[in-house]
Amino acid sequence: MNDLLTGFRTIFSGEYPRLLLSGLSLTLAVSLCALGVSVVLGTVLGVVRVFRVPLLGALGNAYVEVVRGIPLIVLLSVIYYGLPALGVTLDGFPAAVLALGCYSAAYTSEIVRGGLSSVPAGQIEAARSLGLSRWQAVRHVALPQAWRVALPALGNEFVSLILGSSLASAVTLQELFSQGRYITNATYRQFEVYAVLALVYFVLTFVLTRLVRTLERRLGRGQTLPERRVI
Repeated sequence: MNDLLTGFRTIFSGEYPRLLLSGLSLTLAVSLCALGVSVVLGTVLGVVRVFRVPLLGALGNAYVEVVRGIPLIVLLSVIYYGLPALGVTLDGFPAAVLALGCYSAAYTSEIVRGGLSSVPAGQIEAARSLGLSRWQAVRHVALPQAWRVALPALGNEFVSLILGSSLASAVTLQELFSQGRYITNATYRQFEVYAVLALVYFVLTFVLTRLVRTLERRLGRGQTLPERRVI
């Protein structure tokens, strides 16, 4: 027991707390930026799939099926280590944001698709009868209602992105998990370091999950997708 206490004191002394905070801030930054990519790309995919846009709808379906069948660590490696062979070189941060965002977009498109499917078709027809084009009806009538349904599920997707960001250490990004490994190598305190990391991830996701549930209760009719594990 005294040895464990000594180990925890070691972790919370010197420069190690600063490294953990730095890693945590980078984890949140990567997750937020990836969420932005996911929302934009996922919305486009959801719209073209629901309204069966010629060619784009089929490409959207193919994208979702392919990305959901690829482990995130493989997608990270393809973008960071594979793209240079095609003349495209990205640093760790943009590579992680792009990989996480593109991976999450496949799931976000399902969320958006579910939200759009909940909007009665008669509302689109009514908007068209008032003189709006098809895309104006989608933008001004269908999407606002779909987002109201989709917001709680998007909160859960953000939680998954935070957990998935721990794999960004594979592309040399010094996020929370990577900083934890550095501290482990410096102190040889594996149990204490990983216990602290587990606690930080748990507190972060626990708070976000509670916020999502509060939002879902306030909206009243949010739809939540089943939880998924990022591999």
